[in-house]
Amino acid sequence: MSLYKKIKRLLVAPVIWFAAFVFLLEEYLWDVTARLMARLGTIRMIHAIETRISALPSRWAVLAFLLPSSILIPAKLIGLHVLASGHWLIGGLIFLFAKFLGMALFSRIFNLTRPALLQVPWFSRLYQWVMIYRNRIHDFLEHWQAYQQTKHALSKALYLIRGNGRLVRYLRRVRRLKQT
Repeated sequence: MSLYKKIKRLLVAPVIWFAAFVFLLEEYLWDVTARLMARLGTIRMIHAIETRISALPSRWAVLAFLLPSSILIPAKLIGLHVLASGHWLIGGLIFLFAKFLGMALFSRIFNLTRPALLQVPWFSRLYQWVMIYRNRIHDFLEHWQAYQQTKHALSKALYLIRGNGRLVRYLRRVRRLKQT
């Protein structure tokens, strides 16, 4: 085996593990935030706002779609600045909160405005291009054992965290024992 192949083999696996983790985490967070925002949509005032957003014409739908990102970018930058100033916990929390809130708003507004957005030619082409490459990356990762292992480990961890597994039952038992 050549030196190039050995180096490639050593470097590719960690990159695949990291890509697998990022993809799976982002998909999970997208689903969680979409469900959370859908629940918030049952509140009368929020439902009225969502109804208006979903009825927007194409031009205004693009603006509504981009607005949350433009509002939260400064929050992320503030978080990074605080992080760089040496307050890594507060800065990290600000950044993560802005990222999570941004993803929640982004996913909900995208779901509300998707029909109008897909009527805009440049957005439709961009959306198709992103989906093609996203699917290619997923197909590529699906063939790697590291991706499969990461996917399995994360799903197992989520199973334990969600309350269906032994870890949560164990922690509940410990809490009950401490209370008695």
